[in-house]
Amino acid sequence: MNGIKALENLSATDNIPKRKVKWKPFSWVCLVIVFIPIVAYFVFNGFPVALSFISMFTDMDNNDITTMQWNGFQNFADVFQDERFWKSWGVTLILATSQIVTLIIALIIAVLLEQKVKGAKILQVIFFIPYICSTVAVAIMWAWVFSKDFGIVNAIFGTKIDWLNDTEKPFRLALCVYITILWQAPAYGIVMFKAALKNVNPSLHEAASLDGAGAFYRFWHVTLPSIKSVLLFLLLASITQGLAVFDSVLVLAPLQWTGVAGPDDVGLTVNYYIYIKGVAHGEMEYAAVMSWFLFIVTFALSYPVINARNKASEG
Repeated sequence: MNGIKALENLSATDNIPKRKVKWKPFSWVCLVIVFIPIVAYFVFNGFPVALSFISMFTDMDNNDITTMQWNGFQNFADVFQDERFWKSWGVTLILATSQIVTLIIALIIAVLLEQKVKGAKILQVIFFIPYICSTVAVAIMWAWVFSKDFGIVNAIFGTKIDWLNDTEKPFRLALCVYITILWQAPAYGIVMFKAALKNVNPSLHEAASLDGAGAFYRFWHVTLPSIKSVLLFLLLASITQGLAVFDSVLVLAPLQWTGVAGPDDVGLTVNYYIYIKGVAHGEMEYAAVMSWFLFIVTFALSYPVINARNKASEG
């Protein structure tokens, strides 16, 4: 009987007329507010990405999309046969190692600051100052430091070395760029590592000490596993930043009319070469091939780190 009554009640509710949803003016306003950012995203992000992908298979006249003509894989052949393209990768990978070095420096400084050093908070603020400075401003500052005529380095050693434009020893420019990155990059890592170190369970260190473990053993087997997730996150950031070096070399190795990024192209990173081809020379289709190749390499190097970090977070 109860089942029959339930069915009768259910059929009775089906006969109740459904209320129509009325769109009030406020609802339309909310819809417009949500819709505008979506449209803006596709206009300013989606469209350029799609255009860059299409342009890889075309030939244009000075970046004029109205002159697009399909040329198949000719741009790919031109890029992969370009010696400067592969040289730019060599320069990029060399400079990218600076990010790994800064990661190690950041970890060492963070561990030292955790040892209850006097004035640790003040030092932490001082170490973080480079990070909040613009990369361009930092590069300009170091350009002054290494200036041939009024640079601090030459003033200290009493020399007249042209650090940024020495055609006989072009490695000096690469060294200047490397130092510029090393000075600025560790700041963010120091803050992240210091926050992670505070979450390490002190009882683990106490137990290891009671077992006779030394400082290095505790650091390697207790501290590092405890901050593995943060370490992998910073490694991922280091990979992407290392392959995207551009601002500092643009300032320290300004583009010459011949398209040379410093003496012997020692400042020619991949991003810099993309800028030269796409903007300075008006060959956006050529630059698009290099850009997508850079994206693929960055993704290929980052994907294992992302997987490792996800596993570390789950564990």
